[in-house]
Amino acid sequence: MIPFLKKKIYRLGDFICGYRIVKLIGEGKFGICYLVTLNEKQYILKKIKAKAIKKSGNKVIFEEEILSSINHPLIPKIVDIIKDDKVYAYILEYKEGKTLEDMLFGCNHVFTSDEIYRIGIKLINIIKYLHERGIVHRDIRLPNVIINKDEVYLIDFGLARWINNKKYSVSVDFSYLGHLLIYLIYSSFKKNNKKSVPWYDELDLSIEERNFLKKLIGLNDEYTNIYEVEKDFLKIKT
Repeated sequence: MIPFLKKKIYRLGDFICGYRIVKLIGEGKFGICYLVTLNEKQYILKKIKAKAIKKSGNKVIFEEEILSSINHPLIPKIVDIIKDDKVYAYILEYKEGKTLEDMLFGCNHVFTSDEIYRIGIKLINIIKYLHERGIVHRDIRLPNVIINKDEVYLIDFGLARWINNKKYSVSVDFSYLGHLLIYLIYSSFKKNNKKSVPWYDELDLSIEERNFLKKLIGLNDEYTNIYEVEKDFLKIKT
């Protein structure tokens, strides 16, 4: 049973069940994330919002259930769960690095084709791991991908669900991946006219790249599984 939580704003230096608040990381639909420390080690504390629990009920525990069922080095593990009448939160591994959102819009990073390929293939491998275990992430966006040198981490499983091929199908992950890759490609784009044209006409893409991205986001048929996605993506690089 999820407890009814009292609303509280946590500040730098506050303690939650022994974990010390270092800073606010961000806020989403279901929770607020803080960087915390315990015994000089850093973690992410994701505090579930009371209104999310009231509105969604047991749906908010999907993240806890799914993350507790998997073990992948590029996905933060749940290391502790706090549930009482004051707070309901997960303690997650802290993955150091910058999100793609920070790199694109904070640092104005220009992604090379090699960088985009490395990020794409690592995300495909993570998606393959999830889909093989019956999980669809449903939120593979720029703020949910962390880059640290050659490592690529996928975070925030608040919208993740068990695949049922009806409401929760694999196609949503393909669509999100396609849009994410398009954002990265646009980082090196320099607009030379004012005319508005679709991305597949505006970007300098090979026929194979264009067809792959259009199929990913459902403009040209749709991929039915991650193995087809991986096969076509590998063809583009070679």
